[in-house]
Amino acid sequence: MRKAIPVRAILILAFAIVCSSAHAEKARLTSHKEMMTLLASIQVADNVLGQGRLHVVCIGRSVKGREIPLVIISDPGVPIEQTKRLFVICRQHGDEPASTEAMLALIQDLAFSLDEGTNDLLTKVSFFIVPMVNPDGADRYRRRNANGADLNRDWLSLHQPESRYVRAAIDAVLPEVIIDQHELSPRSNRSDFIQCAGPKSGAWPGVVEESIHIQNLVIGMLMTHHMEARNLQIADQNPARLAHRYFPIHGGTKTFLFETRQSGARAYYLDYRMRLHIVGTMTIAKYLADREDELSQRIVEWRNNREWMRLTSRSKKPSRSAE
Repeated sequence: MRKAIPVRAILILAFAIVCSSAHAEKARLTSHKEMMTLLASIQVADNVLGQGRLHVVCIGRSVKGREIPLVIISDPGVPIEQTKRLFVICRQHGDEPASTEAMLALIQDLAFSLDEGTNDLLTKVSFFIVPMVNPDGADRYRRRNANGADLNRDWLSLHQPESRYVRAAIDAVLPEVIIDQHELSPRSNRSDFIQCAGPKSGAWPGVVEESIHIQNLVIGMLMTHHMEARNLQIADQNPARLAHRYFPIHGGTKTFLFETRQSGARAYYLDYRMRLHIVGTMTIAKYLADREDELSQRIVEWRNNREWMRLTSRSKKPSRSAE
């Protein structure tokens, strides 16, 4: 007779697997140095291919002197001022890696894609992406910058150099939409969510109305990719220290907070978290490119198909008379 495995042994084994998975994910993360090398190589390849879509500029340096890059992706044949502009802020918190990895993947896709849909998109929308706002924190895998400051609590005071440089870049670009990409604390059990200005936030009503409309499109498109996120709106007028509170109030810019969950099993599904950031970003880009009808149709088709599957599965259940 086989002996039962002690519960303690099972727990120790499970903990070892979890730790191994966590270590494996961190090993996959792109350091600041690796990111700068990657961006330089993408720019060289883009020039060799003759696309001319990608430009990398240094908008400033962190407390420790690391470059903060701004990646611009656009159609070289269309003046940027004639396009809608989407600005993406990544990694204000150094221990929230999914946004950096997601946007580095998206940057490569946009730079090298030969897809007609991408070509058309870039004639209408220009991307401005800061893939790592807090390189000092990212390289130490710490939330705060090298001064011990939380960058996403610095938008009113702008005491930190990283915040000032990103704010200056946004002022120069004047984007139609800003996305601030984050991840929830590993200690948080809250689910993924998208947040924007609500009716009680103090933002101009037109900004609120369009923000909620876009938010619903993002939530719907995530569902078509078998992902779910809550749609939350800011319902108070607390000091606008956070980016997604600051820009709707002080700049009238539609701004969205993306938050993905790192706790539980999700902590080891980096690809899933990356995909949520990518799908959300591309949904907003397509909206700006006047492809809302395409997005809405896909959402409606997905919902209709899900309802059909639900009804079909119910029809297969035996009736009570047959039981």
